[in-house]
Amino acid sequence: MPNISVEQFRDFSNRMFEAAGATAREARTVTESLLFASLRGHDTHGVGHMPLYIESYLGTGNFGLNKSAKPTVNETPATYAINADGGQGQQACLEATEKVIEKAKQTGIAAATVGNNTHNGALSYYVDKIAQNDMIGIAFTCSGACTPPWGGTERILGTNPIAFGIPAGEEFPIIIDMSTSAATWMGLLPKIMHGGPLPEGWVLDDDGEPTTDPDKFTMPRQDGVRGAMNNMAGNHKGYAIQLAVEMLGGILPWLMTSNEAMGTGRLTTPMFIIAINVSFFQDIEAFKRKVDQRIREIKNSKKKQGVEEILIPGERGFRLQEQRLREGVPIAENYWALISELAEKLNVPLPVGAAV
Repeated sequence: MPNISVEQFRDFSNRMFEAAGATAREARTVTESLLFASLRGHDTHGVGHMPLYIESYLGTGNFGLNKSAKPTVNETPATYAINADGGQGQQACLEATEKVIEKAKQTGIAAATVGNNTHNGALSYYVDKIAQNDMIGIAFTCSGACTPPWGGTERILGTNPIAFGIPAGEEFPIIIDMSTSAATWMGLLPKIMHGGPLPEGWVLDDDGEPTTDPDKFTMPRQDGVRGAMNNMAGNHKGYAIQLAVEMLGGILPWLMTSNEAMGTGRLTTPMFIIAINVSFFQDIEAFKRKVDQRIREIKNSKKKQGVEEILIPGERGFRLQEQRLREGVPIAENYWALISELAEKLNVPLPVGAAV
């Protein structure tokens, strides 16, 4: 398994995207988003998405991209709405994030919507930036249909992720980033590729019943449509949360449902993001001390037999980031094979010391 330093990752990714047609600014933005995800251990949304994003610049793949996009903005003192014109999702969503941080410093609460954009990557990338500014970040995204409504069998609702970023004092911030489906496309792909039964509770067959048989479920690029993903809870509560996220992360920013996410020939993932300036409601230092206290209470609470440690959401990612900053970013062979093929096509040398 190849392992590259953070500096190598950043340099190589920037050169790859610029060679594929990205502007220097776009290359930096998407690279930092991918690096953030891989440092935190979310390789599916880090190096795993690099080939997909490069293909979008080359005009291949399923993500689509308008390289000559001219985004437009509607703005008030506390709101910011971007029509990305089919442009790069990370660039538009980063701009929205920076704007809500800036605005919330003056208004206490600020919100932004992003629509008509390509895939926006890991939502935690954006709420983490808000938490770094001593604010609470909340983000919602609607995505392509993959799960049925409770009691149904047809793919209607998307993975529809939701993310929270909550600042702390001496402890790591609380960072929550999760799909509201039981799995994600990139989480399922290696399971499908490696064969054997799928994890229990992840997918449903054509009758809406749980199954572990990979032959009863198709990925987007496979022929036909068989089966569906389950929702995050496998019950009516998971369905309700998925629907709420679609309202906030799809219809509010872009009048788009999960069934329409691929309707333009590109995967569109709109976003609604909120920044809450804690200092408008509580003394920020007192707030962070209380968050620290609660984190410690939870971690020190009684554990089940066999459990060594209770973790706080995001904690594993922060620990892994510290390790990977020191030791480098490992890249799974299946990801590296695709990246290497694209590097050869774009005439970009592989990082020194890395091999297929």
